[in-house]
Amino acid sequence: MRFGTVAVILGGGGLVTRHTDGELEVLMVHRPKHLDWSLPAGKLDPGETLAECALREVHEETGYVCELGRELGLVDYIDRKGRTRQVHYWEMDAISGDFTPTPEVDATAWVPVVESLNYFTNERDLKMVSAFLALVGDSVLA
Repeated sequence: MRFGTVAVILGGGGLVTRHTDGELEVLMVHRPKHLDWSLPAGKLDPGETLAECALREVHEETGYVCELGRELGLVDYIDRKGRTRQVHYWEMDAISGDFTPTPEVDATAWVPVVESLNYFTNERDLKMVSAFLALVGDSVLA
């Protein structure tokens, strides 16, 4: 008999940014299943690193190929099925691509980074945007 063992589902995600007319924007995804706006993220596939997972999930959910930046941190939470999840996030720059709706993500929105704090549904996304803002400081507001 094993005691004290908890399975943790690992994942990766990204805070994807771009500059438009001198303003830094973040990419938000809308998930119809959860009726929320969030950062793109998903579960780790066998044999892939957390960073590879983050890049793959961002591409699958948004259509954008991204360049990996600094690791922003991780969030732990219990999902709707009662499982423990741990998702590691990176800052990312969108290099190329275009969004096509899917059943998992039906819309995206580019929103100024500071303004995005008003729209994210989950506390974990707010934590990652706050971590990003702490890294970039006042330069994002210039």
